Amino acid sequence: MRDHHARRICLGGLALLAAAVLPACSEDDSGSGGCTDESCAARCRTLGSTGGRCSAGNCLCDGAGDADADGGADADADVDADVVSEGDGTCIENIDIVFVLDVSTSMTPILQALHDGIGDVWAYARGIDPEAQFGLVVFVDDVLVTNGGNWYATVDDIQNEFDAWRDFCSSNGEPGGDPGMNDDCPENSLDAIWAGATSFPWRDNALHVIFHATDDTFAENPGTLGTSWIEVQHNYPEVLAELRTREIRLAAFAAHDSSDCAIPPVHNTEPGFFAEWGGDPALPTGTGAQVFDIQEVMSHTLSMTEAINDVILDEYCTPFIY
Repeated sequence: MRDHHARRICLGGLALLAAAVLPACSEDDSGSGGCTDESCAARCRTLGSTGGRCSAGNCLCDGAGDADADGGADADADVDADVVSEGDGTCIENIDIVFVLDVSTSMTPILQALHDGIGDVWAYARGIDPEAQFGLVVFVDDVLVTNGGNWYATVDDIQNEFDAWRDFCSSNGEPGGDPGMNDDCPENSLDAIWAGATSFPWRDNALHVIFHATDDTFAENPGTLGTSWIEVQHNYPEVLAELRTREIRLAAFAAHDSSDCAIPPVHNTEPGFFAEWGGDPALPTGTGAQVFDIQEVMSHTLSMTEAINDVILDEYCTPFIY
């Protein structure tokens, strides 16, 4: 977990560093390039300033002071402490989040927690980036990218989706339309994570996070899953490499063992999430993110909403380092 103050806030071409104004980004809020007074003022207001204006292509928040030719700032600049960085992170402007969720029978409490908490998560992310985006992939043995791989337009839309998939959990079916049933404990996390990484229009100059939730382990290609012998398409190293190439952090809610699975024996589910897999680092560690105990969420000793918001805060405006 990174220091909450070791981050920079980018406002369409503005990086505030210890009350200095530096041209760190080149795109405005719409991603079309440049700076407009309207978008600059709107973005500054979300961060506690009374407004802002464009100056030489950079967004200057009221009270930030004008930068000199060397990138210095007015000594009297008054910038909110939460908007100032003392670290060396790279400024990131937008927030793109994809949930990749196991919807097998034991996951009902997790879908309920997300249904209950997504309003707070949406508001929290939109408070940092008014154009924060959210997508969803669901899986058991097969995989479904919901909403056609598009971002959800409203919080109600994604909340209703969580509601529907919570109810689906009791079906013991396959979300991607395969006619088979889920008769084994491993689920298809790898293909689902791959779909989350490759199916959405992730923006440049954005924080990319996949929140992955499962209470079991997974299989690799050429393994099969379910009564229909669904073939797993990907292996662990290529999924890890794809996440790194796209600079996607994978924060996981995972289990230490398969005690939630109705099929004995109980087995170790830590590899890939809490521990190495085949010599490669765990996916959260290997992408510079965090892992949480999903059984603590189910027992109500860990708030999933708070954990997600903490990841957003910790990773926002930090470089992609693993």
